[in-house]
Amino acid sequence: MLKDKIPNSLMYVSLLTLQDIIGKNGFYALLNVSGLHKYKEELPPNNEKVEVPLLDFSTLIKGILEIFGEKGARSILYNLGRRSFNVILEENPALLGLVGLGLKVLSKKKRIDKLYKISSKETNKIFGENQNYYSSDEGFVFEIYDCFWCKGLKTEGPICFAEVGWNAEAAKWATGDEHGVEEVLCRAKGDNVCKIVISLEPKQDE
Repeated sequence: MLKDKIPNSLMYVSLLTLQDIIGKNGFYALLNVSGLHKYKEELPPNNEKVEVPLLDFSTLIKGILEIFGEKGARSILYNLGRRSFNVILEENPALLGLVGLGLKVLSKKKRIDKLYKISSKETNKIFGENQNYYSSDEGFVFEIYDCFWCKGLKTEGPICFAEVGWNAEAAKWATGDEHGVEEVLCRAKGDNVCKIVISLEPKQDE
């Protein structure tokens, strides 16, 4: 079950990245629509104190859908996930266990597997026990039982594209290769779980 608050740094990264993606005017419009006016003048501090209400985060994602629609939101959320990974990597890598992993000595598949195992464990610590990670013939798999990306949302198709983007960027960081990432199940569209599958093999250059 998800906790009712999230670390300041995760909201900080999300707001900072969204402002970069949709521009200042779009960002202010998003805050207005979402009723999150308090973040106009000052972002949360970039620290690990757990002080931001999860409801604020969920309301932010809902606002993106209201303004841009389901189709437009997908690209924004995907970019949010990819860019957020890099911001956290640069500014606060310890948050999700991205320090001292010793990946270079491992094969590429083992690098991804180790990274996902650690980040999943840290995510469960931060948000509550809300996901399970495993690897199988299907790929590297995340099953998210209580997803903060789509909590409270009802959509026609899968919408956790920030999670898709995050895992795509994580795989690239670990190996230097692009991997296919797909959300095959999503709670927002009525499934019992959000399921993200990352391909075992990298994408082939076209």
